[in-house]
Amino acid sequence: MFDFYRSAHEVDSRRARALAAKVLDGELGVDSARVRAELRRRSVRFHLEVDVAGWMGAFAEPLARMYPDSRVVLLLRDCFSWLDSMVDHDLRRLRTWRPDAYYRAKYLQHNDVSAPEEAPLRDAGVIPVAALLRGWTAANRRVLAGVPADQLLVVRTEDLDRSVEALAWFTGVPESTIRPVHANRNPSPTRLLGSVPRSYVVEQAQEHCAPIMEQFWGAGWTDLATRLPQAPPS
Repeated sequence: MFDFYRSAHEVDSRRARALAAKVLDGELGVDSARVRAELRRRSVRFHLEVDVAGWMGAFAEPLARMYPDSRVVLLLRDCFSWLDSMVDHDLRRLRTWRPDAYYRAKYLQHNDVSAPEEAPLRDAGVIPVAALLRGWTAANRRVLAGVPADQLLVVRTEDLDRSVEALAWFTGVPESTIRPVHANRNPSPTRLLGSVPRSYVVEQAQEHCAPIMEQFWGAGWTDLATRLPQAPPS
């Protein structure tokens, strides 16, 4: 959407993810001299106007403080469709990828165990639903709590195509330079999450995601469970 500007998606990911893992694990303070030095290095080296990467949320608080003229956009996807996407994402890369330090720090800190209802996911090598939903909540909460309100814009993914005007106003650029686009669509969804009882997924979401979901989708947010896939064909 911002390719008119100096923008990049997940640039220098190995270095940044390793640093984010140390922050999430508590090995480094988020406002430590090491973290601030690495963030300054990133800014000087890449000189980006738009820096897009989910793991940059780990540094939301110091970034907002170090660069008070910066603007942070939190792209917020509902926890149900996000969970479905994450299950498919992990399935696609299981053969060639193993969890790195950042993935472990984000999703595996609580030693969650798969429930019997999750047997199809467990058998496919997917981590527990609770672990994924805890990661969703912690990542979004870190940005919501760490960035001052006047520097933060929350955009729900379902509203993105209609948010060009809001994004232009918030970032201070001409609306004509931002184009609505949906990249990285899943061309072949597995629907594996549909093998897990919907009531169980809703129960887990109520336990781990309720405050944020209610804040941005209202009291009836559990109705969005209809976005979960149906069971795959046997």
